[in-house]
Amino acid sequence: YAIEANIPQELDLYIPSAQEELYNWVNGPNRQFEAAFRIIQSGEWGEYDGFYLMEGDSVPIKAHWLDVVLSEIEVNRPFAILGAQYDGDKWDNFYEKIPISLLHHTNGNAIYNTSHPLLERLVGQLEVEAPCPYNSIPYDYRMSQMWVEGTLGIVPKLAPKIMLNEEGENITLSNNTDMFNKWAEIWEEEDPFKYTPVIHNYAATNLIPRHLGPEYIIHGAKLYSPWDPTKTEVTLVVSEWFFDRSLHLIQHLDDKDHPFSEVVVMVPPAAAAHDDYDLMTEVPVRTQHRGAPDFMDLCEADIKTDWFMITNSYHHVARHVDLMFTPGTFKPVIPFTPATYAFCFKYPYCKETINLAQRFNPGHDKVVQDMDMLYNTEMRNAFCKEWKEQNGDEGELMYKHQQRRLMFRKKIIGPPGPTGTSYYAWLVREGKDGMYKLTDRSLYGARPPFVKIFAKEEKLDGMSEDELAKRIGMTLLDNSTDCNCMEFETETDCEDSGIGCIWRPLFESCHPPELIDGSAPICPTTEAPTSAPTVSMDGIFDETDSPTSSPVEPEPEKDPWYVSVFKSRESEKDRSNSFNEANGGSMQSPDDDEILGSEKASRARRAMLKKSKSFEAVDLQANERLSASPDNLHEEYL
Repeated sequence: YAIEANIPQELDLYIPSAQEELYNWVNGPNRQFEAAFRIIQSGEWGEYDGFYLMEGDSVPIKAHWLDVVLSEIEVNRPFAILGAQYDGDKWDNFYEKIPISLLHHTNGNAIYNTSHPLLERLVGQLEVEAPCPYNSIPYDYRMSQMWVEGTLGIVPKLAPKIMLNEEGENITLSNNTDMFNKWAEIWEEEDPFKYTPVIHNYAATNLIPRHLGPEYIIHGAKLYSPWDPTKTEVTLVVSEWFFDRSLHLIQHLDDKDHPFSEVVVMVPPAAAAHDDYDLMTEVPVRTQHRGAPDFMDLCEADIKTDWFMITNSYHHVARHVDLMFTPGTFKPVIPFTPATYAFCFKYPYCKETINLAQRFNPGHDKVVQDMDMLYNTEMRNAFCKEWKEQNGDEGELMYKHQQRRLMFRKKIIGPPGPTGTSYYAWLVREGKDGMYKLTDRSLYGARPPFVKIFAKEEKLDGMSEDELAKRIGMTLLDNSTDCNCMEFETETDCEDSGIGCIWRPLFESCHPPELIDGSAPICPTTEAPTSAPTVSMDGIFDETDSPTSSPVEPEPEKDPWYVSVFKSRESEKDRSNSFNEANGGSMQSPDDDEILGSEKASRARRAMLKKSKSFEAVDLQANERLSASPDNLHEEYL
């Protein structure tokens, strides 16, 4: 049968972009659900006790799926709603910030028992709330809010603009807690919201077949093909400095599920090369001594395969490097972050990353993390050739013509070398971007291929001995620990973490625990989804204005022989010219970039090896945490 909900056109609204401002942005789906419930309940189309609401993006993946659904209904009686919570992993980076009612809400794709008295009351309340601000919450999430308010007393918070009337005055909502509490007293022991493994709700999560489990029906998943070693060979480039931290990555490489057929370790000219890598891993590893500053590793690495990725020695390879490709065409699927104020422009480093990318492609609006990109070697070579022609072999010309900008600041906060964002901008200009499929990480999430495990060491390596002694004292080093559930790669390590981490078997990953709304998270976070300064540790360190300064070589020599090899002092002069040194010209208003930290913390980057630092050394975990904001997730729940 085709049953019409008869929603007037002017009220049949679904405008996710207005979810913070328009109380009826989701009025169409809300009224459609109520109409479906009442029509089935009426018996007009037959005598039924319930219905399965199955949206168009729900896909059966196994035979006899409907028989299994019917058997699940019999096994789980009685219930008001039988369905699935969110089963994906893209919320893990900000799990602690998500309201309890959202974490435990049953997705709208579920089986509804029209004869259950609690569901009758929940739907009736939805109908009552249709003209008020609570109508700004999708029906499935709103029913969960009612239940949580009744059981835990947590009253949901609505968007501030939605709580204003036409005169701009605050709207006072009725207090329904006592009513919801009475419902809970009657039906809580019955457990009216039940979950079945037959249906999995992924809410616009990118997956490969490895992530599928016992489910018969998947909702909201974007299913891609995994890496195929017969089609794609991938090299891993590791930026290293003086402390052999990359050995940790290499020694654990064989324990990981990864695509890398070779590893290239980029080291300073004075660093010794290892000849025992074959004792650490079965993957061929070779050392390449730099002939340019570390931030040029992207362009300078000698790659023999068609594709490569890049990381640095403060990371190791994730338990699963889930490279994704489009089915059939086998294009690499690469996550990006929208270049908006919320996600990028309020962070000077990210804003400058986009400014530099727009030199290749004016209007470029996508941030691609360097460690997320799967670089094509041939395209990299062509891009780097043009990048050097524009900016100099070592970036010494990047800001040669930026004197007016430098008049209003002591330095420009941004990457000193080529980036994944500029690489992709160049591809777009050249019409080569079709070789990739980009996916918005703020909507679909992303799994980091590399996990930072030396966050503390990254901070400490960038300090001289005097700075180190002044700021924390040597006695504190052994007591400093990192707080990050994603570092734990086994179920035992995750559950024994001591900070409440929870193991997710389906994805073989570890995530933070859920928290009662408003509780303090177990780990500190930053507000930076992309290319952000490294977060300070427990107030011991000041925040930096750009990725922390480079690892310091033990007992560095004064002006070693290889300083003259690099041209970056000329670039540094251009980036840090003072107002008095700037050339003449028309005055220009300063933009809204902020200089973060003190004068000492904002000191200019040195490119000579004793003060070199990779442009990759940013807090990717902080970057991931707000790649999608819990406040902007409503559109995924329908």
